[in-house]
Amino acid sequence: MRNRGFWFSFLLVLSIHVLFPGTSWPKMTLQYEDEAPFRTWNSFGIATASSLALGETRFTIAADCSVALSNPALLSRLPRITFTLSSYLSSASFHKYSIVNTGVLYTDGNLSSELLGLDFAGASFRVKNWTLALSMALVENYHRPEAGYSSTWGGDPYESINFEQEGVLKNINFSIAREIFNGLSAGFGLNYVYGHFEKTVTDIDHIYNIAITDSLSHEFKGFFLNGGLIWNLTDRIAIAAVFRTPFVKKSDSESLKRNSTPDTNTDIKTEVSSRSEYKQPLVVGLGVSYKFSPNLKVSSDLTFYNWSKYSIIYFGQENELERNFKDTIKIGAGIEHMVSADIFGQKISIPLRAGLSYDPQPMKEPGSSYFYYSLGTGFHWEKFHLDAGLLFGQEKGSGDSLSGRKAVLSLTLEL
Repeated sequence: MRNRGFWFSFLLVLSIHVLFPGTSWPKMTLQYEDEAPFRTWNSFGIATASSLALGETRFTIAADCSVALSNPALLSRLPRITFTLSSYLSSASFHKYSIVNTGVLYTDGNLSSELLGLDFAGASFRVKNWTLALSMALVENYHRPEAGYSSTWGGDPYESINFEQEGVLKNINFSIAREIFNGLSAGFGLNYVYGHFEKTVTDIDHIYNIAITDSLSHEFKGFFLNGGLIWNLTDRIAIAAVFRTPFVKKSDSESLKRNSTPDTNTDIKTEVSSRSEYKQPLVVGLGVSYKFSPNLKVSSDLTFYNWSKYSIIYFGQENELERNFKDTIKIGAGIEHMVSADIFGQKISIPLRAGLSYDPQPMKEPGSSYFYYSLGTGFHWEKFHLDAGLLFGQEKGSGDSLSGRKAVLSLTLEL
């Protein structure tokens, strides 16, 4: 006899998700809403290998031209021409997201996923007193671990459910910087973001050959400004201030619910197209660095995210997806010691880096935060810099013991 209770429960849950996409369940707030970036909500610029190893600090140290995305004023501290490529391997664990561990699909523990790719390519060059930079970056990823369930009856397929979600947000940045006077530089950036999002839930009743599919897709685009200042108070101390303007990540959104039964030539489709808007928060930050000697320095960044102003207009409906968020302050600190070595008669500089960072998430319930350790090194030979960084940490507050790790390899050419 068919498990009608299971089938009824699934239809009820799926209907709620179709009618009210992204709705949180009573007394349960999802740690990873659909639009949450991979691993952490707090996304600002790109952490290449050197900044990742320094506790993700990047407001006061001009390591490469990725600084255009966080503090473009640092471009004026780079060599005349700089090229940077950066690749990453990121891993994170997940527990409550979409229909996973929220009423339909349950897991014995956390699910984890790994992402690999290039996340930054850019160049900067100086023309007289101005430094210009152009770059492309992968700033957010919306991937979730695929999840599914299948059952058999008498050795034959019975029922199956499968969940899939993918998506990315890319950024094209053009920045300009100039030293205003001795020790003080300013920079500004123009940013265009674009990307896509796709989520599909498929349920198949193999006995009656019925397939129910619920699909959502978004095509994102948006525009914002970022900028910053860097000021050398003394030969040893530098301070920085940065900002990113609030902006609207607009989307052409489509929803498709399909009920297909080939045996009876039934194919029922319900399609909806509309506009969605994700109002991204203001970001401001402060940074400080101190040089104990030419080969030893420390840095620290404090970043404020105005998440309490975050809101969504979903498929043209305002307040349909409520996000009860609070403002967050992310803190990072790192230390770098540069040592020299002779390898095959060539003088090589080897940076040794380590850092810590505290990354609170914006949801009020559960009160969740990550604490990360980081380390890294590299080989700097004349004009070529090859750097590696590793970040790893654990989340507390959700009760799910989530973890996050990221490894970055960056190559910079200075001319």
